[in-house]
Amino acid sequence: MKYHSADDVKKGFEHCTKDLAINLKSETLPGELVDDNKPPKDDTQRMNDISREEFNAKLETIEVKMDARVEAVSAKIDAFVAVQAERDKRMEATLNQISSNHGEIKSSIGSMKTTMIVTAVSTVLAIVIGIAGFNAMLTSNMVASFQMGRSEKSLESTPARALEPTPAPAQQK
Repeated sequence: MKYHSADDVKKGFEHCTKDLAINLKSETLPGELVDDNKPPKDDTQRMNDISREEFNAKLETIEVKMDARVEAVSAKIDAFVAVQAERDKRMEATLNQISSNHGEIKSSIGSMKTTMIVTAVSTVLAIVIGIAGFNAMLTSNMVASFQMGRSEKSLESTPARALEPTPAPAQQK
């Protein structure tokens, strides 16, 4: 169905809604709300001017509420500042502990340096003394070998004397 005018649309709408039992005008609404073409009326009656006492009372009420809000915000800020101060104290204590640990570690490292130096010097001395002992032993062995060879040479040069019996101690004068 084609609509050529507003009346055609209205008739089509009535045709579609007649079986649905839709009431186009609500019984519960006042008459001025059903029709959109009427100018709106004031929602309330006009008010008289506020008296000075009422105005002052209203301002005092607002002032008391604002003071309470300011106090609440101030209390929250004070609590936050207190928490921050406690955190700063903990941080300062932690920093002091770290500083003392750092000092202990530095002194420990200093004593470790001393220990390392003493150990190195002791090792060098032990090596030097060991080498000197080895050289002394080697020299002693060489001297002993030389003396043994000398004594053998002297024994070889006097073989006849070695064959003669040695006289008794009383005859040796």
